[in-house]
Amino acid sequence: MANLWATKTILRCFELASGLKVNFLKSQVMGVNVGGDFLGLAERFLYCKVDSVSFTYLGLPVGANPRLQKTWQPFLNLLSGRLGSWGNKHVSLGGRVVLTNSVLKVIPIFYMSVMKMHDLVWKKIVRIQREFLWGGVKRSKSILWVSWSVVCRPKRKGGLGVRDLRQVNLALLAKWRWRYLLGEGGIWRDIICARYGGCLPSPHLGGRPSGLRGVSSWWSNISLLGGDRDASKDWFSDGVARVIENGLSTQFWHDPWCGNILLRVRFHCLFQLSLQQEGRVGELGAWVGGCLEVGP
Repeated sequence: MANLWATKTILRCFELASGLKVNFLKSQVMGVNVGGDFLGLAERFLYCKVDSVSFTYLGLPVGANPRLQKTWQPFLNLLSGRLGSWGNKHVSLGGRVVLTNSVLKVIPIFYMSVMKMHDLVWKKIVRIQREFLWGGVKRSKSILWVSWSVVCRPKRKGGLGVRDLRQVNLALLAKWRWRYLLGEGGIWRDIICARYGGCLPSPHLGGRPSGLRGVSSWWSNISLLGGDRDASKDWFSDGVARVIENGLSTQFWHDPWCGNILLRVRFHCLFQLSLQQEGRVGELGAWVGGCLEVGP
């Protein structure tokens, strides 16, 4: 009841401060690890409806499993419908390339910024694009004159400049990881640090790191941009270097600041004996003559 009173008070303060009014008849309340009796009480207290996870918010499925194809089905239907809306119209090959890119620049951003695309979903998207590109607006069967990898090349390299959504998906997920490493992003980064210990699990342990067991699929995808089947190929970490400076933002044992292998993995026995397992580089040593001298 204290949570319900606090929620209603916050919404009322929002109404008084903004001059707007919350429409509880269009609002929904959902519970996580709570019983149906309490949800019924919340429904009567807030004068709203009861819903369940997962749900759709601003076109994005919240709480859905991105590994299931049914999660991506609305996106596939939307993409196919937008390209199919040009049926019975005469559009040249160059026009179809422009339409394909323009549709892909708007529709999938919300989905691909949060969820990692499944391989089967990517193949279905490529099939929709390929049928529209080579088959025309009527989606008739036609000869595939060029492989899809060549079509996705830039025009200056002999391709048609069609965006490869799998690469776009990885780039958008990498943006979250980059913002996390820079310490930007606000409260979502604080929640991640409190929930998962404030460091990215290392993909250089081989296979799927034990630190990713039982975590959300989103955090798993951010941590292993190389893919689940071959997590050792982390192209993001291979292309990023950490600058130590004063060492206060780099963890001594958990960050890859001295080679690609974490020190807690390379010197496992010393890590188990250490009383400063969460210490920073600047706290455990000092710069002397341009070299780092680690204290006891």
